[in-house]
Amino acid sequence: MKAWHGIRMLALVLFGGVVGGCGPVPEGQGAQAEVETLPGVAAAGGADLEGGRGKAKARQGPSGLKPEGLVGHDGRVFFSADDGERGRELWMSPGESGCVSLVKDIRAGVPGSVPRFLTPMGKWVYFVADDGVHGPELWRTDGTTVGTTLVRDVLPGALGSAPRGLTPVGDWLYFTAEDGGHGRELWRTDGTPEGTVLAHEFVAGPGSLQLMELTAWGDGLALVSYSDDEAVLWRVGAEGAPLRVYSTLVGVLVSLRPVGERLFFVRDAGMDEGELWVTTARGGGARRLRAFPGALPAQLTAMGNAVYFTAGAEGFLGSAGDVLHGGELWRSDGTEWGTRLVRDIRPGPTGSLPSNLVVMDGVLYFAADDGWRGRELWRTDGSLLGTWLVSDIQWGAQGSEPDQLVAREGRLFFAATTTLHGREAWTSNGWFWWTHQLTDIAPGAASSDPRSFVYVGPEVFFLAGDGMSEESLWALPFRLGGSCAVPVGRRR
Repeated sequence: MKAWHGIRMLALVLFGGVVGGCGPVPEGQGAQAEVETLPGVAAAGGADLEGGRGKAKARQGPSGLKPEGLVGHDGRVFFSADDGERGRELWMSPGESGCVSLVKDIRAGVPGSVPRFLTPMGKWVYFVADDGVHGPELWRTDGTTVGTTLVRDVLPGALGSAPRGLTPVGDWLYFTAEDGGHGRELWRTDGTPEGTVLAHEFVAGPGSLQLMELTAWGDGLALVSYSDDEAVLWRVGAEGAPLRVYSTLVGVLVSLRPVGERLFFVRDAGMDEGELWVTTARGGGARRLRAFPGALPAQLTAMGNAVYFTAGAEGFLGSAGDVLHGGELWRSDGTEWGTRLVRDIRPGPTGSLPSNLVVMDGVLYFAADDGWRGRELWRTDGSLLGTWLVSDIQWGAQGSEPDQLVAREGRLFFAATTTLHGREAWTSNGWFWWTHQLTDIAPGAASSDPRSFVYVGPEVFFLAGDGMSEESLWALPFRLGGSCAVPVGRRR
């Protein structure tokens, strides 16, 4: 497998769920749960799920919602959807009740407002939408029609300020936007029109820098600016004033990952290698920890006082990776000596190519291929002896290819493939005897290809297809203790 400098995967870790009382489940004999598809339903309608004790019924509404961008918040799941009549708008489901309803028809007609960048903060979910009058601007919702409002019309007119990079930091939401007089600059809001202000103007007048990689860092914000001459890493404090932390005349700065007061990042100088760097919130510049040949260090994930990442894979354009280890899992505590290989899972230049890194209860879970059991679910506590296979879900070299890993309250949810059931939803608490398939939505060896798992207790929502219709929103309830899953009704 090859990787390409400049192309990075964004892993949105949402929410998982809790399942108790599950013993070992051999393939084909697992505790299966029938899942009720949640079709699009107008606000006056709904799909009523009688959950919790095994009986459920649903009222079928319009199908073909094409849901996207699931976000769990305050016991509800929000998403954008297109019912074919009102265009793509904001929808929600209030968790356990299972009903699905339109939050607000922000832009009447087929074009829709196209809600995007859904970002929870406080009691609100912020997003960008275009009502057809103000252009793409920042909105917020509390899940009600009357509580779904425009935050501020930053750039009056149909063009809109086109906010990007929505990033919560304490009581502020930072983003970049254009107001017509300052170019694209850094803004922030407390959710009120008067509290939506220009945080800092990096270039006076209508000019602007490219502002990228907005990342919450303690009580402040980290971001990278690009000009024709240099790339600069900044820290913006609570008062809004930026501090220049590090700059380079060559290359790009990506993958910002805070670990306490430290901030790790990757510098790509275009020399067929990527460099891991670290800086501190106290300033004083940054220092290089190590250079890795081939693909850039990727999937930086904080656990404890260290950052974990994959490095050493072959580059996309053929640049050689780590000829001794290949692409493997590494960790760094912010020192050169403490930047080391966790375990050489697949010895040799190919490597195990870890992916889908996610932390649960002080343990890092990921998918890896050891060369003879295929790509399966692994775990590590950061030590050599504490790194091992969780479960060989699909026996043989083919592997189950775990993907879409999400952790919540002691449970992993993910998609995995087996010969008998195809690609379906699975769960694990980190031990092989509690790693089992949840559903078989697409019958037999067909696959439902589940993705975007979101837990809004006691239900897990996700997107999947049953093999007969297009991808839909599905829900699977859980209860603590007892059987692993509670049926939610029957597919129609």
